[in-house]
Amino acid sequence: MGKHKILMFTLLLLIGSAYCSAKQLSFQIVQHDGSPDVSEDSLTIEDEVLTNFFDFGYIVTNSNAEVSTSSSQDEKLYKRGMGEAIDGFSDYFIQIKLFYDSVNQTGENPELKKIDWALASAKTGEELKRHSITDIKLEHTKDDMKKISSALAAEINSALKAK
Repeated sequence: MGKHKILMFTLLLLIGSAYCSAKQLSFQIVQHDGSPDVSEDSLTIEDEVLTNFFDFGYIVTNSNAEVSTSSSQDEKLYKRGMGEAIDGFSDYFIQIKLFYDSVNQTGENPELKKIDWALASAKTGEELKRHSITDIKLEHTKDDMKKISSALAAEINSALKAK
């Protein structure tokens, strides 16, 4: 009888593990503001997006956040990020571009004006969805950066669930 129980337990474990799989996604933050370094706000958004996707049940990886000055540089970063997603066996790749006011001389942090994101299948390379968020009305606080990050992750998660 002991061997029978072990066999049944093993069978149940194998069947259960077949249903326990999580999608893996990789994302990349690209900052546009004319500064030479990635800002603390962009890093906060990166961290919160990663946390939100993890909480949604995804296996999440990310490329290093980068500063870009042109659309051709965005494309190079996209190709590099997609390559990392493919090499890491991710299911999806997401590029998130953060557009800030240009860095000003007063030393104040620039305001986030627009977010563009693109979702693609890392398996086929096909772009699945692209969207822009332009109506961003935030105070320049860490809590507001967390709020916009949560809303952004929820929007992308909805697009992922629709696929």
